Amino acid sequence: MSYRFKIKQHVKYLFRGILLLCICGNRLLAQDSVQVLSLDDCIKIGLTQSTQILRNEDSVKITGAALMGAYGQFLPDLNFAGAYGYLGGKNLLITTEPILVDSRETQMNYEVSSTVNIFNGFSNQAALKTATLSQSAAQNSLERAKQQITFDVTQSFLQVMLDRRVVGYAKQNLDASTKREAQLQELTNVGRKSVADLYQQQAETSNDRLFFIQSDDKLKNDIILLLRKIKISQTDKYKIADLPIDTIPLGPGYQNVQNLIDKAMQQRPDVKASELSIQIAGWQVEGYKSGYYPKLSLIGGLISNGGYFNQLYVNGMDELGPQEPYGQALFGQMYGEVALNLSWHIFDRLYNKTNVDIATINQRNDEIQNEDLTVQISSDIKQAYNDYVAALQQIETADRGLAAASQAFDVVNGEYNVGRADFVTLSNSQVVLLQARVSKAQSDVNLALQKKIIDFYIGK
Repeated sequence: MSYRFKIKQHVKYLFRGILLLCICGNRLLAQDSVQVLSLDDCIKIGLTQSTQILRNEDSVKITGAALMGAYGQFLPDLNFAGAYGYLGGKNLLITTEPILVDSRETQMNYEVSSTVNIFNGFSNQAALKTATLSQSAAQNSLERAKQQITFDVTQSFLQVMLDRRVVGYAKQNLDASTKREAQLQELTNVGRKSVADLYQQQAETSNDRLFFIQSDDKLKNDIILLLRKIKISQTDKYKIADLPIDTIPLGPGYQNVQNLIDKAMQQRPDVKASELSIQIAGWQVEGYKSGYYPKLSLIGGLISNGGYFNQLYVNGMDELGPQEPYGQALFGQMYGEVALNLSWHIFDRLYNKTNVDIATINQRNDEIQNEDLTVQISSDIKQAYNDYVAALQQIETADRGLAAASQAFDVVNGEYNVGRADFVTLSNSQVVLLQARVSKAQSDVNLALQKKIIDFYIGK
């Protein structure tokens, strides 16, 4: 009996062990199925999944193909045309006297030709310059799009960090109110505190719980917004990692606003793309002006008009004489051709003039847009720098406010516990402390964001 009992015990322990391993394994699998995303991870995913990035990458590929096509216009072309046919029947030919010809003939015609452009009014040169500049402009637009995506993702990520801090402070505040409410309930029951204080605390706890619920809901929604920006729909499988908030002031290279503006004009990809657009428009004008000039090309080729008679009767008599062999008759009748072709469209019903005028206006519009971009960049950087300076001042103010609010709450809370302060004073000091903590979190994140804004505006 004891042996059987030991076996049952071992089986029981073994079953528990297997069950425990299954539970732990499921928990580990559940943990592994949730991926933690850092800021760098979000940026990389955003740059990979963004529709704007994909479209700009396609634009770069298109301009690359156009550039190859523009190079190809300087090369000679090569053309082939051929025809194989069989003719048979009777023809009545009338010259000096009627002649009836009854023939059966196999024909083989083909031509190989090539044309080399010698001069076409610099149209090919203008097309090549346009294609080269267009590719550079597309690459700069792609680079700026990447900077835009990086900034958007970073901004949303910092918002999540702010929400997470606010939720933490709201939770601390709610826990303090809940604990005080429980203490007041006990003190009220023994008659050491008035019922009014308990009711006021219950109302305060409800407000604190409402603030916590609203803050937590905002955090969840902002996480969803961040994941949506990087095209992630299964939000339950991802978590956002914490990010240390950088509150260190910018270095000496950021102290002069004009230097920042000059740096932006030199390195921002959209500025380079705008300047390239002006050059592209200028070369498009030159391309349309090519229509005013004559065009000269060299043409060369080989032509074959082969034929082989199977039957030839003239006025009923067989006139089929000796012929070359079948293959030589069809493929050996060749001659070469070389020619210079000159053409000049002297009057084209103002077609070229219209295109030149339109292209010139487009070039001027590009210049206007570039001027507007320059003014906008200057204004944005000045405004961002002012916001950055204000953010530094807000950091100092928030630090002093948080220190004072913490000390005030400690003093008032101690006085309330010994009966030297009323509940209203305690409640106000707690609210002020919560506001000070939230203001501190907002000022820290705002400074980090303002630094990112300046870097984005200067194209870093």
